[in-house]
Amino acid sequence: MTLLIDFDSILYASVYKIVSISQMRDAITKFGKEGAKQWILEEVYHEGINRCENELLKIQNEIGSLMINDITGIELFITTCSNSFRKEITPTYKANRKRNNYVWLLRSHYQINGAIHSDTLEADDLIAIRARELGVDNCIVVSIDKDLKQIGGYYWSYYKVKSKDMQGEFIYDEFGNHVKEYKQKAIYFITKDEAEKLFWCQMLVGDASDNIKGLNRVGEKTAEKILSDSLVHWFRTAREYIKRDQKQDFKINYKLLKLG
Repeated sequence: MTLLIDFDSILYASVYKIVSISQMRDAITKFGKEGAKQWILEEVYHEGINRCENELLKIQNEIGSLMINDITGIELFITTCSNSFRKEITPTYKANRKRNNYVWLLRSHYQINGAIHSDTLEADDLIAIRARELGVDNCIVVSIDKDLKQIGGYYWSYYKVKSKDMQGEFIYDEFGNHVKEYKQKAIYFITKDEAEKLFWCQMLVGDASDNIKGLNRVGEKTAEKILSDSLVHWFRTAREYIKRDQKQDFKINYKLLKLG
C-alpha cells in the first residue's frame, strides 16, 4: 500500500514559531540586521526539516499500526505551481491567504529531494492523478484537507487534537505543552458514490479557505439536505445555482474545485 502524502500543511506547520521575538532581537544585536536574517533562515531551515522528518516518521508509524498490509511506498506531494491554472480562471482564488516568509525554504529542499510537484497543478491535483494511476485500492491518501475525499478510496487525516486523560483533563508534557494525538483513529474507505456526493456538497458550499464562494446562504447542513434525495447530484446542484441566479458561477466553481 502506497502512502500519498499531502505535504503542504506539514511544511507550514514545521516553520511555525521556530525563532522567537527575543531570539530575533538577540541575533540583531549579535550579528547585525543582515547577519540576523541569515541566522534566522538557517535556524528555520534546519529545525524545519527536523520537524518535517519527525512528523513523517510519526505518520508512518501511526498508519502502520492501523493497517494489516505493509506500507510499500511513501510519496510526498507539494504545491510549487507559479502558473496555477486556477488563478488564471479567477484572480480571487486563494487571495485571502497570508504569505509565509519561510516555508519556501522547506519546499525547495523537498522539491530537490524528490517531492512530486508541478508548475501548473497543486498537490491535491497531483495526488488525485496518482491515485487513479495506482488504483484507489492500492494507496492511502494522507491529508488534513477534506477536498481530497472527493478522490475516493482509502483516506487518513493527520489532523491532531489535544489529548485528555480518563477524567477529561488535558495532558501536558514536561515543558508544559499540550500533548497531542491524531484525531482519526482508523483509515476510512470512501466509496465512489460517497466521494461524488462530497464533491457536489462542496460545489454547493464552496471553500472559504481557498476563497471560493458557493451558493448564497448554503452551509454544509443545507447542502446535505439539498442532495439528500437527489438521484443525479450534478443536475440538482446546477438547478440550485440557477434558482439562486448564480448560473455563471457553476462552471467556474467546478473548474476550481475538481481535482486532477
